[in-house]
Amino acid sequence: MHVTARARLVLARRPWIYWAAVATLAALAAAFVHGEMTSIATERNRWGATRSVLVATRQLEPGDAIDAEQVSFPLAALPDGALTVDSSNGTVVRQRVAEGEVLTHLDVTSRTGPAALAEPGTVVVALSDPLARDVVSDLDVRITADGLVIAEQARVTGVVDDIIFVAVTATEAPTVAAAAQQGIATLLYLP
Repeated sequence: MHVTARARLVLARRPWIYWAAVATLAALAAAFVHGEMTSIATERNRWGATRSVLVATRQLEPGDAIDAEQVSFPLAALPDGALTVDSSNGTVVRQRVAEGEVLTHLDVTSRTGPAALAEPGTVVVALSDPLARDVVSDLDVRITADGLVIAEQARVTGVVDDIIFVAVTATEAPTVAAAAQQGIATLLYLP
């Protein structure tokens, strides 16, 4: 007689064997789940205390008002300078923030005007490039004049009509301002 036929015959005559196997498998599954739940609780306790911080509820672009919710995170998982209170009164986003990202002090500013979106330590210069098209805030550019690079790295902080505001280092700012005054400053777009 074939092995499977013999096993079926034994199980048909003694159904308690089938139910014992089912109960054993259920007990093993329950023990595995309990072990995993204990492991998760242990890891959660290992992280320690939590703190409620602001998390972006949608993709935020430079100049957008803060759109965030309070979420609790373990202290070990928080970035430095995480915002803990809703400080949306007159505060805007300085740089692009992804949905679900923890907001920090570096992401927001309460300043106004063209320098509001500039990084600390930079200087904002206004220039006009008649050939510039589709220029938006938070765009990385290089600035040239008469074929020479005068600002290796610059970031557009705002566009008003045909005036483009760019943040450059303090040492490059006078050269960029002089080129802008003469009307020879040109933007090079970086990938």
